[in-house]
Amino acid sequence: MKDTTTTYPQHPWQVLSGTGVKIAGIVLMTMDHVRQMFATHGAPDWLSWFGRPVAAIFLFLCAEGFFYTRNRKRYMLQLLVGFLFMSAMNQVLSATMPMEHIALINNIFGTLFLATWYMWMIDRVAGGFRGKSPAKIFSAAGGMLLPFIVSFAALLLLQSENQIAVRVILFIPNLLFAEGGFALVFMGVAFYILRKYRLAQAALVLAVSVLTWYASKDSVSPDFQWLMVFAVIPIILYNGKRGKAQKGGKYFFYVFYPAHIYLLYCAAWLLGG
Repeated sequence: MKDTTTTYPQHPWQVLSGTGVKIAGIVLMTMDHVRQMFATHGAPDWLSWFGRPVAAIFLFLCAEGFFYTRNRKRYMLQLLVGFLFMSAMNQVLSATMPMEHIALINNIFGTLFLATWYMWMIDRVAGGFRGKSPAKIFSAAGGMLLPFIVSFAALLLLQSENQIAVRVILFIPNLLFAEGGFALVFMGVAFYILRKYRLAQAALVLAVSVLTWYASKDSVSPDFQWLMVFAVIPIILYNGKRGKAQKGGKYFFYVFYPAHIYLLYCAAWLLGG
């Protein structure tokens, strides 16, 4: 049976519980989305800088949550339901309340779902080796290929320029349209593989940030995604505990994430977006 106990601080600076890390991510995310929705109303560009570490923070929490959850299938189903709900709402609001300067494509649930899919497959491969079960290993390997197959099919549908096909694609989690790109999906998987090695997780964020900066340093328009490096701070401060509010606020993120995006979007539209 898997050990689901939380770990306690090993260092005095590890002062943030899972709830604390989540709150930090939510605050930064909200600032970024205020900039996204109200850019033409004067929201300053620097607000978006605060959002650069958010994806890494939530992928880190996702890896922790997937490890500790007692029901992995339910955990993944919740992410999938969130993804489907937001895929529908994004299309409904974009059609009924269109704004030229805002592409309503926010849906981190798809990225998180794909990350947990690979976490699950990795554990199945490991279980297959432990149990000396080639069938389990090969089925998990096939499961790892499935998102690539789905993404390739989505690309073919997109090239068909059929509007119905394009809309269908938006309801299928795939690496092609994952928010933040497929690289973030595999960052989440790396967090899971390295979850016993906090410094290695921090080094991962640092390495990706440096590569992002180097790739964009000669770009005409500045790319501040390298500010993801500041996700290292809550990762290092995380103490392994769920936090007192975890039980009562278990589903807070699932509600707050879409709710604040759509409230901000509607407010921007009412202001003449």
